[in-house]
Amino acid sequence: MALSDDIRHEAQRGVILMILVHRNLEWVPFQELKQQLARGQGYLLTDSELRFHLNYLAEPSRGYVETRGLRPGRQDPSLTQVRATSKAVDLLDGRIPPDPGIAF
Repeated sequence: MALSDDIRHEAQRGVILMILVHRNLEWVPFQELKQQLARGQGYLLTDSELRFHLNYLAEPSRGYVETRGLRPGRQDPSLTQVRATSKAVDLLDGRIPPDPGIAF
C-alpha cells in the first residue's frame, strides 16, 4: 500500500470518528454514515471500505466505535448501526495519546 493510501485512510478514519462524536454517541445507521462521508467530505467509500474502517476502529485494542446489527446473523450493511464510544471523545479532545492510524 502506498504512503498516500495510508494517509487517506487515516484521514477517513478521523472523519468517521468526528461525525460519530458529533452525533452525541447515538447510534447512526451505516448507510447514513456512508452518505455523510460522501456528501460532506467527498469520501465515496464502498460498503466494504467503510466496514474495514469500522472494524479497525472497533478492534478491542482501540475501542473507538461500537457496531450492532438490527437483525442478528445478517451481514447486510443496511441493517447495521454504529456509534462512537467515550474513548473516541477522549481521543478527539486530546485527553489520550494520539493514535497513529487516525488523523484529525
